[in-house]
Amino acid sequence: MRNAMYFIALIVLTTSNVANGGWNGVGQIDRMYIYPAYTVVVQGNTGPGLAGCQDNQAWSFFWSKFDAPTQARIQSMLLTAYTAKLPIQVLVSDTTCGPEGKKEFTGNISFP
Repeated sequence: MRNAMYFIALIVLTTSNVANGGWNGVGQIDRMYIYPAYTVVVQGNTGPGLAGCQDNQAWSFFWSKFDAPTQARIQSMLLTAYTAKLPIQVLVSDTTCGPEGKKEFTGNISFP
């Protein structure tokens, strides 16, 4: 199972138009809110960062920032990590905030 998660992580790694800030959100996903246009993931204290995003223990992203196959892989990885209670770590932007003022997810994921 763990090898499958590493494989999924490698597939999900994508190039983004936003500047990468740093790895955040280490740990298990507490809650997810998946909307048609965007997603918010609650995963512990991520802090406001350089972009001045809200410090409310979450990160977010717009689905439209990724092509359809990448969207499917991200959704699959998030649901797998959430249901299996696997910790993940995400790369967030240091220049922009995502939906609801949370740190913006860039599409890059690691398994600590």
